Amino acid sequence: MIALYFSLVESEGDKEKFEQIYIRYKSLMLSRAFEILHDRGLSEDAVHNAFMRILKNLEKLDDAEHPRTKGYVMIVLENVAKTLYVKNKKQTVIELDENIAEKSNVEVDTEAKLTAEFVAEKIAELPDIYRDVLTLKYLHGLNDKEIAAAVGISPVSARKRLQRAREKLKRLVGGELYG
Repeated sequence: MIALYFSLVESEGDKEKFEQIYIRYKSLMLSRAFEILHDRGLSEDAVHNAFMRILKNLEKLDDAEHPRTKGYVMIVLENVAKTLYVKNKKQTVIELDENIAEKSNVEVDTEAKLTAEFVAEKIAELPDIYRDVLTLKYLHGLNDKEIAAAVGISPVSARKRLQRAREKLKRLVGGELYG
């Protein structure tokens, strides 16, 4: 991995300085990142991203032994690790929200299916003249004139029969659903 970083450094002095920082602080950085992230893979990502930031500001750093260098390295690492932690936590919350939404949709679908089955059972309990007009209207999508022609009654009678069928169905369903 250090070869990758070396390819990004131009001068030999900077390569040597970076190598000393890398050797001196890598395990400390991994340990601290793991304390924050509690995940080995994310900790390694945090250390890598921190080293990339350190490379960008390498000229501002003293040698690896200097206390300011250690402070800078650890602050950069902690900021990167905390950013990864927040990003990972948001992603987890989004995934949980999606799972909850999926569960809610399943519950709604199941409830709708059970309600539809219940209503269908209640329609089956209606007298034929009411069941037929409801079926033609809502299952087959016919309008009042088409229902009248299919059943052999006037459009006004079809409308009135639909109205009565809805009222009877409402009483059957309403009494059991809400009573």
